[in-house]
Order: sequence, then structure tokens, then C-alpha cells
Amino acid sequence: AEASNVLVGEVDFLENPFIAFVRLQQAVMLGALTEVPVPTRFLFILLGPKGKSKSYHEIGRAIATLMSDEVFHDVAYKAKDRQDLLAGIDEFLDEVIVLPPGEWDPAIRIEPPKSLPSPDKRKNMYSGTAGDTTQMNGDMIHDGGGTGGDGHHECEELQRTGRFCGGLIKDIKRKLP
Repeated sequence: AEASNVLVGEVDFLENPFIAFVRLQQAVMLGALTEVPVPTRFLFILLGPKGKSKSYHEIGRAIATLMSDEVFHDVAYKAKDRQDLLAGIDEFLDEVIVLPPGEWDPAIRIEPPKSLPSPDKRKNMYSGTAGDTTQMNGDMIHDGGGTGGDGHHECEELQRTGRFCGGLIKDIKRKLP
């Protein structure tokens, strides 16, 4: 088991918030930082100017919730760059239900969903290994088989790259001056 530490706080020497999300190459023991002696792999640090403690605390809670999600944790572990992390956050937000404060009555019981999404299906959707034909946003993958009479041709930007939004990235690079 490995820990993820979320550290937020106010300091008087900063004018703008400082944020760092760190994945350590090897999990290390960080002394008494965790309640139990567990090596740490991820650190999220948010330091900001005085006066916004509540906002920093809420951001820390959101990151802790993300890191407690098994699928996002795997994405963060395997991420090669910032875009991979953002894709993991997008995937998490596709599955989460958010209740804004003041928009619901806490005295009313919220019924659980009829069916829970399978973590295995979410992992497969993100990694592109599923035999399923849905993508993370729920859209159907275009069936590229055959040369049907629909007039569409298969160009490089529309071919599956195995990377989230890989074709889109290729298309943007191609169109940039």
C-alpha cells in the first residue's frame, strides 16, 4: 500500500497560489506525515496567500477524493504528462455526481443510482483495451471497418492511436501554422 499526501495552507510571503502535484519515482517513508507508517508515492501541495483558507481546504478535499478513486489513482500512476492527468480528471468527472451546496435539501434522502458503473469497465475504457464500443464520454466509436458507401475516408487523424485524444492532438498539430 502507498499513501497520497494532500497538503494545503496559507503563507504570508506569496501573492499567488503555488500548486504542485508530485509523483515520486519510488515510494518513500516521510516520517510522521501519515497517521500510519505507509510509504508515500504522491504529494499534492497547495500554498497560497492568506485569506483563502476555506478555498484551499476545499481544493485539498477534491484532490483527496480524486486520489481515493482507484481508476484515477492508476491514471495518475501511469501519467506521462499533465494532459494525461487532465484526461483522468475528465474521466472521473464523467462518472461522479456533484450536488452543489444550497441546491438540495439535506433532510431529503437522495436515492442511490439504479446501477453503479463498474471500475473494471472504467479502467478498460480509459486504457482502450475493452471490446466495448463506448468511449469515456459515452460516445460510440466509429466503426472504421470496410469502405462503405458513406463517403467517409479513414485519415490519419481519425485512426485509433491508443492514447486518449491522440487523433485530436495529431489533427491540431497538423493544422497549426
